Amino acid sequence: MKRLRWQLLIVFLALIAIGVLLLGQQPVTVQPLSPEPITGGSYTEGLIGQFSRLNPVLAYYNAADRDVNRLIYSRLIYFDDRGLPQPELAESWGISRDGTVYNFSLRVDALWHDGTPVTSADVVYTINLLKEPALPMPEDLRQFWSEIEVEALDEHTIQFRLPEPFAPFLDQLSFGILPFHRLGGQTPEGLVNDPYNMTPIGSGPFRFEQLIVEDDLIKGVALTAFDDYFDGRPFIDQVIFRYYPDAASALAAYQAGEVSGISQ
Repeated sequence: MKRLRWQLLIVFLALIAIGVLLLGQQPVTVQPLSPEPITGGSYTEGLIGQFSRLNPVLAYYNAADRDVNRLIYSRLIYFDDRGLPQPELAESWGISRDGTVYNFSLRVDALWHDGTPVTSADVVYTINLLKEPALPMPEDLRQFWSEIEVEALDEHTIQFRLPEPFAPFLDQLSFGILPFHRLGGQTPEGLVNDPYNMTPIGSGPFRFEQLIVEDDLIKGVALTAFDDYFDGRPFIDQVIFRYYPDAASALAAYQAGEVSGISQ
């Protein structure tokens, strides 16, 4: 029992010593790491295909041009990685109880790359083009829009009227909007060969800078960050797209360091 008492005493004294040491320790404050992006730099991406027209209503059959258009043009809405609709040019929207009327309110701070405000007239103009038989687009898409009425209620409010309820209607609204003030005087037939298609004006995060021409052929497109983009200026200053005829050529360009990535 005496030996046990001595052992307990030693343990007790040791615990007291440890406690004193711990109390003497100053608490260490750990600063959480919060990486912050910086502005600047350039990104170059390889596209498989060839340049045709930087116009969203004329790019349904050219995936390479669609990749460029996504940065030049804004849409009414877009879909996030969960497949849920999110506002872009449209600030908010409402649906009638019977599902046949959709009202959209546009942002008032959205600007075209030339400084002109984006209005309902741009949306109505673009949708009316989707009904035109003279433009190269899928026939089922043209037929779909030909049955829908669209009206500008004011400068920043648009109304769609459907012939009957159509639950996936929002899925049809993720396309680039064209500038009415620039193209409104052009016929649908003339739009196909309008010089605008090579020097576009959008309202997206990047504006057109120049075509990259080598040996009299268009080999790429350079875009510059749009300072007045409504959702904030992009951090990357410049995005360059370069066209390649096939996947093997694009991969070789990546391995040679000519591009930083390859499109899907």
